[in-house]
Amino acid sequence: MLRKVYIELTDSCNLSCDICFRHQWVHKPMDMYENVWETVVKQIKESAEIHSVVLGGMGEPLLSPFFEKTVNELRDKNLHVTSNATLFRAKLTTDIVKNIHSFVVSIDGMQEQMYQGRGVVFDDLISNLDFLNYLKKMNNLDNPFLDIQFVVSRKNIQDIFPLMDVLASKNIRNIVISHLVPQNENQAGDILYSRYENKEMKEMFHKIKIHSFKRGLRMILPEVELKTERKCAFVDEDSTFITSSGEIVPCYRLSHPGREVIFGRPKSIRQYSFGNVINKTILQLWDDSRYVSFRNKIHNNHIPSCPDCDLVDGCGLVHDTEFDCEGVSPSCSDCMWSRKFVFCS
Repeated sequence: MLRKVYIELTDSCNLSCDICFRHQWVHKPMDMYENVWETVVKQIKESAEIHSVVLGGMGEPLLSPFFEKTVNELRDKNLHVTSNATLFRAKLTTDIVKNIHSFVVSIDGMQEQMYQGRGVVFDDLISNLDFLNYLKKMNNLDNPFLDIQFVVSRKNIQDIFPLMDVLASKNIRNIVISHLVPQNENQAGDILYSRYENKEMKEMFHKIKIHSFKRGLRMILPEVELKTERKCAFVDEDSTFITSSGEIVPCYRLSHPGREVIFGRPKSIRQYSFGNVINKTILQLWDDSRYVSFRNKIHNNHIPSCPDCDLVDGCGLVHDTEFDCEGVSPSCSDCMWSRKFVFCS
């Protein structure tokens, strides 16, 4: 049963972050067409089983011409928004804010790191969080709850401590730390997770936990070394993702073509679509036999595991996500999200 839908209202963004997957795209960014938007919203509103909606994806949802209308139309669907928060003052109003359950805001460092990596003035960003809290306070609102997503690497890990000091007074619900997934060889040396024992990062995360306790903050931390356990948040939470072009895809990772470097191995990521909402309904695509079979295999872990395979260095199938060594397509055998190195927001 489909319970949660991620909607990419736009794959355009007002920033150009160093670690963003959008740098690899050859296609032009686009807003969701109005007929696609109308189809998606209508079907979600009519579905009693869909109880949660996330406005996110590879773009900044506040840029979409349909952002405000979407919030209003889907206000009863436990609405969550992922954002870079740079447009809060320009776009948010009381009528919008009161209908959103939570915001997930990406912040990857302090002043220097945010400006060099994103072109964002840190103090302006924090001021935007203050604006959100002001709207909540003036209208006696408990929500939106505010979560912070921090993508950690060797370049910014020391910024976590002063950032916690700043965020301690900003009414934050969770700080979620995810690891960097490199898109090129230049970034590959910046990862902090490993295939084997990782005492250094275990000790560092212990220090981060202690500091968070002192600041009254709840931290959600990733794994630091490869574990046997694999779980897909999209599959286990009965979720699907609708891209800005209306394609039904299984997750963020397989929503657009791209490139990853997995423990030093380059990998081409291919978009994998089960169909478009213009041609079939969301629920028809969700119940398609191919999609059902795919979800069952992922949920039951009936797929290979590339990172800890003895043959990985000589295997020709690990270079893309087309299919795995058991013939399953798409291949999720190298997914860093399922290993809890990265969290879906």
